[in-house]
Amino acid sequence: MRSTSAPPNYNHNDTMAIQSVDIIELAPAEQGMKLSVENEINSNHIDMESAQATLKEAEQEGQEEDSKRNVSNTNTLSSIICVVAGTGILAIAHALSQSGWIGLVYLIASACMSHFTGIILIKCLYAEKCQGGGRLKDYADIGFAAFGKSGQVIGWVFSQAFLFLTPTIYMILASENISDILAQNGFIWLGRTACIWLIAIIIGVPFILVRNMKDVSFLSTFASLCTVCLLLVVCVVSMSSDYTEKIHTVHHDMAIPKNIPIAFSTFSFSYCGHVIYPHLEASMITPKRWSKVLLVSTCVISIMYFTMGLVCYLVFGDHVQSPIYKSLPVGSSQNIAMFVITVHVILVIPFYLYVFTTRIESWLKIEKQQENATSKIMRTSLRIGQVVVCGILAMFIPYFSDFMALVGTILSDTLSFVLPSIFWLKLNWYRSHKTDYEAIVCFIVAMVGVFCATFGTIDAAKQLYHDYVR
Repeated sequence: MRSTSAPPNYNHNDTMAIQSVDIIELAPAEQGMKLSVENEINSNHIDMESAQATLKEAEQEGQEEDSKRNVSNTNTLSSIICVVAGTGILAIAHALSQSGWIGLVYLIASACMSHFTGIILIKCLYAEKCQGGGRLKDYADIGFAAFGKSGQVIGWVFSQAFLFLTPTIYMILASENISDILAQNGFIWLGRTACIWLIAIIIGVPFILVRNMKDVSFLSTFASLCTVCLLLVVCVVSMSSDYTEKIHTVHHDMAIPKNIPIAFSTFSFSYCGHVIYPHLEASMITPKRWSKVLLVSTCVISIMYFTMGLVCYLVFGDHVQSPIYKSLPVGSSQNIAMFVITVHVILVIPFYLYVFTTRIESWLKIEKQQENATSKIMRTSLRIGQVVVCGILAMFIPYFSDFMALVGTILSDTLSFVLPSIFWLKLNWYRSHKTDYEAIVCFIVAMVGVFCATFGTIDAAKQLYHDYVR
């Protein structure tokens, strides 16, 4: 018989030992697989959490952006007219006397270029959305998207300087008007300096209380009505029989080539609202209609400018002055014109200062949403300080027309024509050839802006220095 061996006799302890050995032998492979799976799960979990957090932030930003879109198309239209046409209408006739009748062609050219750059500027705000980013806010953001840190600095400096110096120009104009009106009525003791600080107090109150663009757009409606009143007063008085009978005695030029750059710069300043456009578009309930609203406003402003320039240069010729109401006879008509434009600039100054301060308040984290006492005090102090600095500058820069021409050549040409065109070209350099015609127009507009800014600045600086010395 064949013998069979008995199976090994394992006790309980031996079994546990063998199992332990098996576990020890398999542990490295199993542990590696386990760690790999756990890492993948953790990674996916982190990615999911990150994606959810990003999505939540995007939803919050979208809700905040939608909550800020509370301005109608009509209010946006009046805001553009208020910002662009207010003081621009004062210098159109004088700029026409500098360039001659050909200036009307440059006026229309400025309108077309301004409208074009106003459209592409808003397009630049959405350049990052094509790559999954959000809407840009202003010139500084566009500059950063186009050229990095250097572009951001250039965009910020030019836009903030314009936003701060324009209220200074308005304070110069308003103080001169108030002091002249008071002097004609026997209040000689209240001089120009006192009027500057009176205006500072008047504009300081609404500026401190402004919360959003809807508040300032409400003021723009009344400011636009003041501009229309000024146009009516000046045109009616100019076309009276006392002046129309003398039209053939005044001198008119067809073209004065040497003065075209500075005249063109005045025209460009008269259409410069671009630094406000990103904020207006951001507050619109229907931002897709921005181009239509801008087209209507540009047409309305151009009609007002063309009418004022044509009538006043025809009547007063090369003797027309800036501001235009100085060409009117001293008396009630001139006082009415001075009064309505003074009301206009007082209403529009908070507009510029609010846009100027929003960026700074955002950096300091003292926006209106922060309702603690410290942020309120800091925000109020900052806004009061801005008004005070504007008043101090207005005290030492007494020449309205010269200073407006200087600011117009340096800042408005750059902001209206040069920067939007260059930014758009850079952001769209590698895109479809379908936009080649836009690239050509951008290049031409940028070159015209550089030419006028260069030669216009030289002429404006000379004129300001001459008047200051005199």
